[in-house]
Amino acid sequence: MSGEGSSSGTKRKWRASTRGQEQPADAPLRVVTYRGDGIPHGQSTVLWDSPLLQFDYLTDEYLRFDVIKTLNLLEFRRIDRELVRRLGQVEKLEQLLGPKFKMALDCDALQYYQLALEFHSTF
Repeated sequence: MSGEGSSSGTKRKWRASTRGQEQPADAPLRVVTYRGDGIPHGQSTVLWDSPLLQFDYLTDEYLRFDVIKTLNLLEFRRIDRELVRRLGQVEKLEQLLGPKFKMALDCDALQYYQLALEFHSTF
């Protein structure tokens, strides 16, 4: 995500949904709009500068983001490895997780958190 696709206006579209009801294929798309390009990834360490989080003001996405931006969304991903070690289950845990899932759980990169915030704001 180098920012080349991050422009003002429509960025992504989703099918409008009514909870619990299946929507026909021709249902109108929900449009997420952004107020600007933000600062490309890797050029700022400020979370709110991300192009992914530049929602237009007072949209549903912006209001959701405003509520969740201070939450520790990634805390649930942590595994208490000391407890697993004391239980003698380290090898079993490693087998269950596999290398890719383990890498995802251990990822602390700012962009991962930005993606989590964007997902929770637009879902």
